[in-house]
Amino acid sequence: MRISTVLCLLSVAALAACGGGQKTTYTTANGTATVTKNGGTTTYESKEGKVTVGQGAVDVSKLGAPLYPGATQSQENGSISVTTSSGSGSMASFSTNDQFPAVYAWYKAHMPKGSEKMNVSQGGSSIAEFTTAEDTPNQTLVMITGKDNKTQIVITHGK
Repeated sequence: MRISTVLCLLSVAALAACGGGQKTTYTTANGTATVTKNGGTTTYESKEGKVTVGQGAVDVSKLGAPLYPGATQSQENGSISVTTSSGSGSMASFSTNDQFPAVYAWYKAHMPKGSEKMNVSQGGSSIAEFTTAEDTPNQTLVMITGKDNKTQIVITHGK
């Protein structure tokens, strides 16, 4: 799928998240597209693929990485999943009040050996990255950032 198509899908889904309708069908130059809002989740679907944003958009158990104990997922736009004929991807964002060193140490112990790609701390901010299966079509990225006594964890998985 071309980048422009993905950006279009994401833009429509994000705009739909702001609206109040339950299900709306649009006619475009490429056919029809349906935007469905169900609680905190918005789904955009067309012949190009499907994008889901918000609560329940991602099955956390299928992200390909363990979830830090006690981390909570954003209740609104903390997750997104995209499915097209050329593959699929998902991303979910979590946070914890645990300090960065504890979260980093936990992921270092629970991610595959050799998956750590970066760990940098400077001026009160820290970031670490773990990547699995770089040479295969099935890859997971865990990005951990710490600042102001809060740690963010973003897990991205693609096929």
